[in-house]
Amino acid sequence: MTRMPLTPTVRLKFLSIYMREARLKAGVEPKEVAKLLGRDTTRVTKMERGKEGLTPGDAKMLLDRYAVHTEEQKAEIVELARTRSQRGRWLGHRATVPMEQRPYYDFEVDSNRIRHYGMEMVPGLLQTERYMRSALERHFRIDAASVEDIVATRLERQEVLFRRVPVTAVFVISESCLRRVFGGNAIMHEQALHLEELSRRRNVRIHVLPFEGRVSGGTPFSFTMLRIPAPAESAADLEMVYVENLHDADYLDGKQEVNDYADLWGSLTADALGVEQSRRFILGIAQDFA
Repeated sequence: MTRMPLTPTVRLKFLSIYMREARLKAGVEPKEVAKLLGRDTTRVTKMERGKEGLTPGDAKMLLDRYAVHTEEQKAEIVELARTRSQRGRWLGHRATVPMEQRPYYDFEVDSNRIRHYGMEMVPGLLQTERYMRSALERHFRIDAASVEDIVATRLERQEVLFRRVPVTAVFVISESCLRRVFGGNAIMHEQALHLEELSRRRNVRIHVLPFEGRVSGGTPFSFTMLRIPAPAESAADLEMVYVENLHDADYLDGKQEVNDYADLWGSLTADALGVEQSRRFILGIAQDFA
């Protein structure tokens, strides 16, 4: 058995996947599930989408109805249902995280691979503290108290790159991320050197997509692809894509959607500079800001 997910959001997501798969395999209709649980079908749909949980007792009852006879599998699923409340998790400095982004922060913590395509700004996981503050204060005009909370949360997120078993993180960033000035030359010089230093870590790869180059895989929006290990070795890992827009965020985990973004990612990495070339390119830009 692999480790159980750490965060409530991810535990609920895997619980929903396993319960839905077991129901479909057993040929049980949602209406029957709703009757067994004493809920309406809308709440069953929410449960199977990871928006609502189950008690361990209800999970065991449904698994018996679905004729899941493997005791190890049943125990793993019931354990996922023992999801702790998220009460208190989004207080303090985390309270500034928008509601639509909070699930992403949990998915990020439990990921073992992150692939991010970024435009215009250095990705949050790679930002220096001075770069963060400058962008928030001068360009987004966030009030001072909120800036402190956002910076604390972002620095906390960056721990996934440095923990004992760090996430494998691959970035394709447009040259615009390196040249869009936030805070002046000194901050940009420091930020570029920080990127070069991070790119030397075994778990981090940074590819630059230069202005003068192929753009066959170009796209006008940023996105992140996550892989989250399954709680059981016999189950498939969760592959998902996170895309932000002006008013909302999308979490895509359909097979076709993930495959489409995987193809797009392949095109982007093919168009971008290699790791060593990117490192030299970044150092050249650092020199421009020196």
